[in-house]
This record gives sequence, structure tokens and C-alpha cells, in this order.
Amino acid sequence: MQAGAIQLAPLDAGLLAMELYDADPIRVGNAYPHQRNYHGYYWMAATEKHVWHESLLERSSLMWLDHTADIVAIASQPVLFVNGDGVRHYPDFLALDERGVQTVYDVKPYGRLNAKARAQFEWTREVCKTVGWDYRVLTELPHQHQVNLTWLAQFRQPGHHPGPEAEAELLAGLNPGSTVGDAINLMAAKSTPQARSNVFHLLWTGILAIDMNARLSNSTPLITAASTRQEFPHVRP
Repeated sequence: MQAGAIQLAPLDAGLLAMELYDADPIRVGNAYPHQRNYHGYYWMAATEKHVWHESLLERSSLMWLDHTADIVAIASQPVLFVNGDGVRHYPDFLALDERGVQTVYDVKPYGRLNAKARAQFEWTREVCKTVGWDYRVLTELPHQHQVNLTWLAQFRQPGHHPGPEAEAELLAGLNPGSTVGDAINLMAAKSTPQARSNVFHLLWTGILAIDMNARLSNSTPLITAASTRQEFPHVRP
């Protein structure tokens, strides 16, 4: 879409062709003293672009999508839904994945999923079904999952990749039952700190995998990486 241009369109399948996953935010909240939500930008390794968020929970959701989903483009609040009764809703994100599927995401603290919020989400789900979008609601991650994800995100930049030869050599040397520490010891690197950053990057990209609900340490077992898209690890409405 043209930068700065706001377009009106019916809530139907025609929206699929509008590439809203590349649109600028239609609404950006203002910062003010003592505000409780945290605005900012998250750099997504998957798209190599910054995405605006208006809360730390939204930032965590972007981080989870960056780590887990096969996102190729994502926009923050690119659209406003309005129904015939004047009900308005700004979905938080709209993303395009490698399968060509467009998904609308709403982010809400689990403790605030009251009847009003659930009714809004059900209406949004029906709108998305009409358009042809997938729809998902994201809440908080389990604590240890969030701790591990936040740590691994520090190594999401491509510069932490060890290179194709070192990656292939590492994968060839791993066995069932290998741990994170084993991977660090096997990594061909100039130093242990570099080897650790290389392994953490491979954990971020999914080349290596762990149980994200287990405490991350040298003794953490490596597991087979998931080959299918993961569901958000929390109760959803």
C-alpha cells in the first residue's frame, strides 16, 4: 500500500490482495508520563525489519513469532475493522508466512480475557473467516519459556551463525542424548564464548531445539526440532 494513504474497503476476500502485511500502522499511540504500557520497536530476524509494538506483551508475541513461525512479512495494526453497528477493532498484527497464508493476530493478557474481549475476538474471527485470513489470539508465555526465548533472542542476528561448514560438522557430530554443552564443545569456533553464541543462534533458528519449558543450561538435552508450525503454548479463547 502507498505510504501514508488510508483506504476504505469492504470486509471481504478483496482484502487478501491488498498486501496489508506490508502496510504502515493505521494507529500509533502517544507516549505520556507514567504510562503503564511500553511502546517500542522489535527487530525481527525473520524479516530483517523493525515492527512497532505498544506493550511488552506484544513485544513478547513478536519474539515468539520470530522464533517459531515462518513469517516473511508482518505489519503492526495495519487495519481498522468497523461493522454496521459502528463496532471498531484494531487487530494487533497481520502477517504473511512462507505458505502464503495471511494471519491476523490479537494480543491480550490472559487475565483480561473477559466476556467483552471474547465477544470481540469471536467477531474478529468471523471477519477473518469471511476475508480468508487465519486468526489467532496470543497471551502470555509460560515463565520459563519466556525466559529462554528472551535469552535466545539476543543471538537472533545472522552474524552469530557459525557458517554452513561448521553447522554441518556440528550436526554430524551430535547423537541422541546430546546436550547443549555437547554442542558447544563440538562447535568449531575460535573461542568458547563464540561457540556458545553460535549454538544459541542455531537454537534460535530451529536448527537445534530444546524443550523451551526446561531451564536452559549446558546439561539441557537437545531434542528433534518441530517440523510443523507450533501452537502458542498457552490456553487460547
